[in-house]
Amino acid sequence: MAACTGYDMYRSNQFEGMDPKRLILMLYDGALKHIRLAREGVDQGDIRKRGENLGRVIAIVSELNTCLDTTIQDESVDFLRGLYMAILMELPKVSISNDIRILDRSYGYIEKLRAIWEKDVMGERGGKKADTSAAQNRERTETASIPASSPGPVTGYHAYNGKSTSISV
Repeated sequence: MAACTGYDMYRSNQFEGMDPKRLILMLYDGALKHIRLAREGVDQGDIRKRGENLGRVIAIVSELNTCLDTTIQDESVDFLRGLYMAILMELPKVSISNDIRILDRSYGYIEKLRAIWEKDVMGERGGKKADTSAAQNRERTETASIPASSPGPVTGYHAYNGKSTSISV
């Protein structure tokens, strides 16, 4: 086993004590950033840029999938797990096909999940707590545009020490 360098120790302690909700948001932000960079790599014909960033996106989405609470047997958690798995199965295909539609589709899913997470779980809008009645009205409006096949609230990330949180997908 290799010794931990100072930088490795810094990286492992960097997020210690941080709000788990904020960490999930950071994972979504990181995934979006690396999808954009992978797309740039495809557009520029830069195989290295494409590959490195695809690898990072795959690692982040894998971590998001791993954070789901496996003790919760709920249709919405299964939906979210299935969405993560679908993204994880599609992203490696970009290495072979350079199909930017896969990147764009993955970006759209993750972007929507990020927005839902920020609004419903973190309850923030512009850095302030969202008004509950306004949030409920926005949820009704947004839910109307979600396909009927979407199962509704998603609960349970490990990051909450057994506490489940509900978000709508």
